[in-house]
Amino acid sequence: MVKKIDINFGNVKGVVELLEEEAPKSSNLVWNLLPIEGKPFQTFESGREIFLQIPDPEPDIIPENQTIHQIPGDVFIYYKPSIYVEPDWPEIKRHSAVIAFSYGRDTQVRGTYRPLAVNIVGRIVEGLEQLEDEAVRLRNEGVDKISFTKHR
Repeated sequence: MVKKIDINFGNVKGVVELLEEEAPKSSNLVWNLLPIEGKPFQTFESGREIFLQIPDPEPDIIPENQTIHQIPGDVFIYYKPSIYVEPDWPEIKRHSAVIAFSYGRDTQVRGTYRPLAVNIVGRIVEGLEQLEDEAVRLRNEGVDKISFTKHR
């Protein structure tokens, strides 16, 4: 049976199927971190990406099922350069583990000077259009919370 995750984002919900065959370690890592919730961020350097910082302690994200070309509906984890999360962090904090999803074709996760490879851990199979609409609302009005939880 395929493991599923719910994304509750503002006023909408999406369902993600984990890619356990393509990314067994990464999808298991995400599954064991759930539930994860907090303030969502709309990236500006990478296109149409919504991300949530994974709380400490930071997980050990190893390269698996990686790409620099994300497509709408991809759910992924990676280390985001801290300048794009909290620019005031001390220099010793070089990156932050995040879970994210892409909601548009013009997405390419970027580091400071180049694309970053991310681990694709799942695909949104329900609610992508609603998540996209809510992401646009986040850009314009703000959204207080996003959560990733085990599907019920």
